Amino acid sequence: MGVAAATAALRAHGSVSRVALAACGRLVDLCKEAQNRQLAADAGAIEAIVAAMQAHPQVANLQQNGCMAMANVCAGPNPPACAGTDAAGIARKQRAADAGGIELVVAAMQAHPQDAGVQQGGCMAMANVCSGTDAAGRARRQRAADAGGIEVVVAALQAHPQDAGVQQDGCLAMGNVCAGTDAAAFARKQRAADAGGIEVAVAAMQAHPQVAGVQRFGCLALVNNVCFSSDAAARARRQRAVTAGATETAVGAMQAHPGDAAVQRHGQRLRDFLA
Repeated sequence: MGVAAATAALRAHGSVSRVALAACGRLVDLCKEAQNRQLAADAGAIEAIVAAMQAHPQVANLQQNGCMAMANVCAGPNPPACAGTDAAGIARKQRAADAGGIELVVAAMQAHPQDAGVQQGGCMAMANVCSGTDAAGRARRQRAADAGGIEVVVAALQAHPQDAGVQQDGCLAMGNVCAGTDAAAFARKQRAADAGGIEVAVAAMQAHPQVAGVQRFGCLALVNNVCFSSDAAARARRQRAVTAGATETAVGAMQAHPGDAAVQRHGQRLRDFLA
């Protein structure tokens, strides 16, 4: 079943949970390939995924597949997939937001807090849809925060400490939602800190030292959460990170992954900010 057929099945029979589950699962696999993402969007996959998730809020495996399908359709052309810096990828993210995808992802995570698959898929989707540096991207990040996205991501990290996938994608989601240097972004950073995001990011890195993705995105989350500003609140966030062991953890990440450019870059930035 190709992109067009999977999307057509989802649009026509999304109210049937087993069909929706299979079609979303197929889109997850197909849209791992960059060339299929715009084909899926053009066929109406984003809206069909949202409709299927809305129709079956209590079906955990469907919520997982729906979140992952949304994440993959909205990914960019090159790794890291969440970057999505091409115009078409940015447009897909906005299309998902316009369809209500951000709020739906948060609702899925809130409804299934103990299901690691839903939590990881939700974090993936939130991370991808909320990336972007333009005004629309900033609005998507704020929309996620307004829906409770920051708290639900922190809760996922707290509930699944030994699941490396949840930890990796949760740190990425937190980092993306908290990114920015405007007043709204500073409020999101503080909101993440108030929820325990600083400590949980450090704990993720300490629990999974050999998983490069956890180290990479843990450092990114900490950089985006604790840095960029010299006010009292930012200084307090940095002190919390130091107290939690962020400096030593960043050093350990860089030592454990000397060939990973992103770990080296984010780790050094974190060390510089905390020095």
